[in-house]
Amino acid sequence: MASPLTPKIATSLVKDSNGSTAKEIIRDGLDRGIIRGTIAGQIGALVKLYNGRRLPEVERDEQKRPYRYYLRGSAVIQQPPPSTSESIITFRPTLEQEEILTALTETKKCSNRSEAVQWLISAGITSKRAEIHRIVQTYKEIERLRQQVQQTGS
Repeated sequence: MASPLTPKIATSLVKDSNGSTAKEIIRDGLDRGIIRGTIAGQIGALVKLYNGRRLPEVERDEQKRPYRYYLRGSAVIQQPPPSTSESIITFRPTLEQEEILTALTETKKCSNRSEAVQWLISAGITSKRAEIHRIVQTYKEIERLRQQVQQTGS
């Protein structure tokens, strides 16, 4: 008999489909008659259980979408590199930038506005890499000359 998705059932489904996406896990559970409901509703239930920390034996690889679910310790999940900066930057976006940020978050390309800004900055750096390299080299040379002047003045 099919049951609603509980933490115990969710953990069992993840175990049976280790490394699968939420959609694959739920589809398997529905096909096997273990759970009942719609795919979308049950995916939402699985994500809610995970986000609510009700699946302590389950971990999710969030490096790329769609996320994959594993029994804790059964997969080597790459952690994102730690932020090298604790800087917080405030800016006022133009109307065009505001529209782009909204589009990125509403389409779920980015989970929030901060992530959208980070994504846009990374994309800009990638597309202007050669120009940015020249600017950074010029900055380093200015800093080197500044230190040289300070050392000769002491």
